[in-house]
Amino acid sequence: MGQGVGVKTNLLFFTKSKPTEKIWYYDLSDIKVGKKKPFTLEKFEDFFHLLPERGDSERSWTVNRAEIEAKNYDLKAVNPNAKSNEDTRTPEELLDLIEAKGREVADALSALRAKNTLPQ
Repeated sequence: MGQGVGVKTNLLFFTKSKPTEKIWYYDLSDIKVGKKKPFTLEKFEDFFHLLPERGDSERSWTVNRAEIEAKNYDLKAVNPNAKSNEDTRTPEELLDLIEAKGREVADALSALRAKNTLPQ
């Protein structure tokens, strides 16, 4: 939890006398916490709902032992279920959008100029 600036925290739960076969991750890194926005129990509602079965969701996923071993036991949490913030528009779509917004701005400027033209 906690990407970028701030304190990064990971909670690890182990089962005594059983070898670990898979690791369940739950990601809260997108939650912004600060003095005016404390970390409250309500942020954990989904976590507690999924915990008994270690269910997969947009915030949670499981990695098996073989994958962990293959990555040299690197436990870095990279959420494969996270929504992508990548802009998938084509350059042509972006140019069309910019052109349309440019026309909107030009129309608004024309309207403002017309209102500011007072007879003398």
